[in-house]
Amino acid sequence: MARLALLLAIASAALGCNKPSEDDCKVALTNMRRLMGTDNSLDQSSNAGDVRRCKGGSTKTAVACAAKAQTLDELRACDFMKVPSKASDPGSGSAK
Repeated sequence: MARLALLLAIASAALGCNKPSEDDCKVALTNMRRLMGTDNSLDQSSNAGDVRRCKGGSTKTAVACAAKAQTLDELRACDFMKVPSKASDPGSGSAK
């Protein structure tokens, strides 16, 4: 019985090892918002939810990739969160 508990504890720890830290998620999310042109949003409640979603549903590799991305195409290739296939240019709007 003790061996089973030990095995389960080791398996749980091993599964959690590929999860990103809160700080890594914040860096990746900030870069994602910058690339998408939505970095002017100050909604902290949404930010906290995005960080939780990142920590629970992303891998360290995807988060590191998103943090380093320099273009939207690079960001899309990271498999990080959901990036729209055609994000509009931050400087272009419908009002002219």
